[in-house]
Amino acid sequence: MDSILPFDEIKSRFNKPVQLEQLEMDRFDEVAKRDPNALMNAALTVWQRYARNNPAADPAAVRDYIRQHGGDFLAAVEALIGEPIIQDISFSRCTIDDPDLAENLVAYLLVARVYPNEFHIADVSFVNPYEPIPPELRSYKFRRFRGLQLLGTVLERAEACAAKHHCDYMTLTAPADDLVPLFGKFGFVVEDNLATSLAMEKRVAH
Repeated sequence: MDSILPFDEIKSRFNKPVQLEQLEMDRFDEVAKRDPNALMNAALTVWQRYARNNPAADPAAVRDYIRQHGGDFLAAVEALIGEPIIQDISFSRCTIDDPDLAENLVAYLLVARVYPNEFHIADVSFVNPYEPIPPELRSYKFRRFRGLQLLGTVLERAEACAAKHHCDYMTLTAPADDLVPLFGKFGFVVEDNLATSLAMEKRVAH
């Protein structure tokens, strides 16, 4: 899954060296320490889909389990479902080697194959730290820098990987409501229009 990140394209956007860090399933504990929120997001997505497809499941069961047994959200969902949630994972982080920059992160991607066999995009971000966007010109509320125009490439590669592993769906949670239309351009739809969550899905083409 590491090849989902278009590293050559990222490097081509800059005239300074770009450093790549990638972690896979064999370093899962390190990924969990580096980005616990993304893993909780993945577990929450799995649980919401599981509860929706299994009417007998109590949506509050995860909260009750943690109260009784402790642990985190991921461990609670695994205990209740009785299966590992994260089947495979890829963590990618790119930084630009320029001491004059206040922020040097240019790319971040965390993807995973999750229970039962779906492909989850837990976090994706591409930024050009040399091109800040003035607040009055921002199209998206949390976007402070211009992007690298690589989201489409990543989603296309992610879908190819999902199809290779016979996943039925790709899932993600939009970070903000104004990003729902952006992911909609790539075929993602909101899972439940009645829910407050911004969970989105796309059926994988085989």
